[in-house]
Amino acid sequence: MTATTTKVVPRFLCAVFLAALMSGCSDPEGVFAPDSAAVRAFRARLDGQPSATAVLQARCPSPIRVLRLSVDRPVTEEILTLLQVTETHQVMTRHVRLLCGETVLSDAWNWYVPERLSPAMNTLLEQTDTPFGRVVQQTAFRRQRLETRFPGAASGIVLENRALLLRGADSAPISLVVEDYLPAAVRP
Repeated sequence: MTATTTKVVPRFLCAVFLAALMSGCSDPEGVFAPDSAAVRAFRARLDGQPSATAVLQARCPSPIRVLRLSVDRPVTEEILTLLQVTETHQVMTRHVRLLCGETVLSDAWNWYVPERLSPAMNTLLEQTDTPFGRVVQQTAFRRQRLETRFPGAASGIVLENRALLLRGADSAPISLVVEDYLPAAVRP
């Protein structure tokens, strides 16, 4: 190879790589595109099921695992208002990652009202790594979606959901969740 060729090849490869990035080839499966078939199907499954854990479990051959993370977000006035409580001490916070095997599917924040759950449910939430949806399933809760965002490839998040979980018997809000779904959760 001549000196001229060795200078041209890296420039050519750089140009090809840049063109691929700009044309969307960096996301060949389209998992970050809000209108992709995979994202639409995943969002429909979430909208059709009160429990995000159940949606994730349906595609995972082993039980969904929970990895607890530190809690560093305060309970805000907006959270109090959405949960229909007046004091921050009425709300507990849980921050977890949901995994299928070793693969992270989502990162979830959960602010919940312990007084609206049974003592057994509160014990499970405080002392175990059981997913929230599985713990509170006996409340026959339903999901009220507040907002869905599509942060995009730069964030690594395919879909972000904000929702209230409402107790079946009286529609009292038991939890506010913010769920960030990663590509592994959406892939067909």
